[in-house]
Amino acid sequence: MNGNWYPTVCYQCKAECAIEAHVVDGRVTEVRGNPKFRGKACVKGMAGVTLQYSKDRLTKPLKRVGERGEGKFAEISWAEALDTIEAKLRSLYDRGEAHKLTYSFFPHALTDPKWHFLNAYGGYINTGLPHCDSAKIVSQIKCWGGIPNHHIPPAWFTMPKDGVMLLAGRHAFGCLDDAVAARDILEAKDRGAKLVVVDPIFSPDAAKADWWIPIKPSGDTALFLGMINYLIANDLYDKKFVEEWVREGDFEKVKAHVKAMTPEAMSKICDVPARDIVRLAEMCAAAPAVGVDGFKSIMLGQALDYGHAWAIFLAITGNIDNPGGQPLPDLTPLSPVTPLPKGPAPLHDKGFHRTGPNRDKFAKYSFILEPTWYETQAIKDDGLKILLVTEANPALTEMGSREWQKAVCMKDKNGNYKLEFLLNTDIMLSETGKYADIVLPDQTHFERWELLYMPWWYNFGHGVLLRQPLVDPPGEARHSNMVFIELGKRIFPEYFQFKDDVEYYDIQLRGLGLSVKKLQEMGGRWSPGTLGFRKYRERGFGTPSKKVHLYWEDLEDIGQALPRTILAPEYEADAEKYPFIMISYRRIHINGTGPWSVNNAQLRDPASGQPTNPAIINPAAAAKLGIKDGETVTISSRTGSVTTPVKLTEHIRPDCIGIMHGFGASVGSVGAGAGVNDNDLIPDAGAHLHWQDLVGGEAHVSTRVRVSK
Repeated sequence: MNGNWYPTVCYQCKAECAIEAHVVDGRVTEVRGNPKFRGKACVKGMAGVTLQYSKDRLTKPLKRVGERGEGKFAEISWAEALDTIEAKLRSLYDRGEAHKLTYSFFPHALTDPKWHFLNAYGGYINTGLPHCDSAKIVSQIKCWGGIPNHHIPPAWFTMPKDGVMLLAGRHAFGCLDDAVAARDILEAKDRGAKLVVVDPIFSPDAAKADWWIPIKPSGDTALFLGMINYLIANDLYDKKFVEEWVREGDFEKVKAHVKAMTPEAMSKICDVPARDIVRLAEMCAAAPAVGVDGFKSIMLGQALDYGHAWAIFLAITGNIDNPGGQPLPDLTPLSPVTPLPKGPAPLHDKGFHRTGPNRDKFAKYSFILEPTWYETQAIKDDGLKILLVTEANPALTEMGSREWQKAVCMKDKNGNYKLEFLLNTDIMLSETGKYADIVLPDQTHFERWELLYMPWWYNFGHGVLLRQPLVDPPGEARHSNMVFIELGKRIFPEYFQFKDDVEYYDIQLRGLGLSVKKLQEMGGRWSPGTLGFRKYRERGFGTPSKKVHLYWEDLEDIGQALPRTILAPEYEADAEKYPFIMISYRRIHINGTGPWSVNNAQLRDPASGQPTNPAIINPAAAAKLGIKDGETVTISSRTGSVTTPVKLTEHIRPDCIGIMHGFGASVGSVGAGAGVNDNDLIPDAGAHLHWQDLVGGEAHVSTRVRVSK
């Protein structure tokens, strides 16, 4: 077969792995990992070819002609679409309410052009992060400062012999991130490292593990506090690191706090035998390095408490910025695109979580972005007037998605929608698109330019990676970056003096002495070539004291200066009425609930993919209910119910029910009608704020349910 292989970057999920695409006669025919950049292609990445040529691709801008949610649209010109969007944006801005605009998108770079537009406008960004990894991010910012290590794991390829890789609710072998992570974990095992998986479900990771610990949901904090107690009580902590790098007085406060949190006491909370807590603590104390990863796929319960306990554990064992431990990423020296708009500060007093009736509660939580799950309440409170959505799908993805659907359709006393304008840009019509006023046809990762720059990306570290267009887009599809560059030129020309996205990236690359063309010639990647370790020895940590802060004074008045052992409130309420805990989990064929994987024929194929998502139940629990394998049951929570077949398996705790995330769509030739939506069971976001456990995490992927035939 004739053709050439071109380096680029996958976007079948948020990991954005380095790949090579084979192009023949203007068509992508195959995808593989880019070996020069440690890249690897998973089944989702390879299925990008199928998605590329789906019959459901959007090709022209659409304008809503019916009521929101009816999915009735008429094709319009780009000129009309842009004029309509500009008018809506100007109206909100001119009346001094720019902070009531939020853009939900995954920032492919810290300096994404859409972010540049938001900073000029004064609106806010939200992504999946505030419900997905916020506790981890906030915990790391509070404890050691600086840029947090977001959803990536430790650098497993640096894990030494006899090190410990601890996955707590992380599905590296069957989730949506970092295709190379699974390979690196297996190679570390070959070197003699141990893999321990803490998870209520026997996941593909557990199948590869040296030890599976089937913990009780929400027991993660107690498990780590029990280990911290044992390490301190038995003098097994890293004294040198604690003495030199933990803020004076903090360790003593931790020691006093955990004095009664013995493995025996914590065992009663997390349902892990005390002897196993001791064994794991001793294993970690003896290891040359311990890496901990979690908060992706399953986030169970008191997430901020857990993130805090996790951070304390890493600190007292000396596993911060060491080979195999928790890396502290550096910033790549990119040049700013000037004039630089000021933008809203991360802790600004504006934004819907700072202006609504719950602003005093939100003030205690260091959101670095708008909380996506609070959009519903913000609409009801008139704190959100314009919502822009790209490559996200809150109508299906978010907990309480049904409540979100109701909120965007709410009208005021004059019959006008309370959410004045909803824009969706995507490659296909999604559940969110059904509710949009304007839908714009976006371009895939094979059709657009993008300079990827995040200090936490696993597979290319502190560097930058170039995504380049390899084939022509269908119809009039246009990348969302170019849309907002055009809108920026119209509304804020002083901040948009560059020609297009390529010139925007050229300006940024000057800091490295590069340009887009030079980066192309280099194969599309620049990296300093090393992660660097123990950088704190030269410059300290990114905290006011330059040391690790284990005690959080700002949360003293709400009792969270140190981690609590309590279970999440949603696990304790109505336990008799709802005896099971539903766990939402993911597998390798799923990337959220956007159309990229939900409506991909290859990923939904019965032979090569995951066509539906039956609930999984332990046989012992099913026998008590008289449920047989394959039978249809109704699973109900306090806010919703789903009817689904069940699959009996011993790969889940008897007190849990598992439902795979990424199903239940009503649009798309492949995705519509397939399976059930786990979010239908999750407490309604914005309607029951206390169920989201504001400063402790939230019920994003688990909640109390009952099962009936």
